[in-house]
Amino acid sequence: MAVWNGAVASKDEIRQQKMRAVLLVASRIFNEKGYHGTSLDEIAEEVGVTKAALYYYFKNKEQLLFDCMTVSYECGARARQETQALEGSAFEKLQYLYRRFAELLMLERGAYTSRANMHALPEDVRATLMERRRQLDRFSRDLLQRCIDEGSVRPLDVRITSNYFLGAVNWILRWYPDKDGNSPDVIAANFVDLMINGVRAENTPTQPKA
Repeated sequence: MAVWNGAVASKDEIRQQKMRAVLLVASRIFNEKGYHGTSLDEIAEEVGVTKAALYYYFKNKEQLLFDCMTVSYECGARARQETQALEGSAFEKLQYLYRRFAELLMLERGAYTSRANMHALPEDVRATLMERRRQLDRFSRDLLQRCIDEGSVRPLDVRITSNYFLGAVNWILRWYPDKDGNSPDVIAANFVDLMINGVRAENTPTQPKA
């Protein structure tokens, strides 16, 4: 059987490319309209295939949403794994974790994790995604606590802070356009700077005057 020495994509590679093309379109529409506001007909039309063709790659709309959201959670897992492999202080790792997470989300274009989208999924697959989120949250909290212990971050509630950071990065998928004047790495760097340093100028009083 001819294999073309890798010069021609295999059937499996072509299949993966087609599925990826569908996921990119589906994620964008899910992010814009939510699960219940999105139809398979709409996704198929934008991809340029029939709805029947979608069923060749995805069992139903629930699986399509699950796969789109899985892309997002894989971005978080990859950022966590890369951070774990780094040398440096906890503060450096914290910044890398969220900068890389944000960058990957913009590059890979998964689906926004909303309560409505999550509850549209069957309980068993929803539990799988929630466990992946808990893994990232636990890692984030641990990093924050280590930052506090080393003195690079002021004492704060690590649960609230981690939820704030994760929610802020997740929100990128709601507003980041397919084409932006800045590259994902530039936006991610600015995003993390805002999360870490806020918007208050130096020497500005913490509380506004009455």
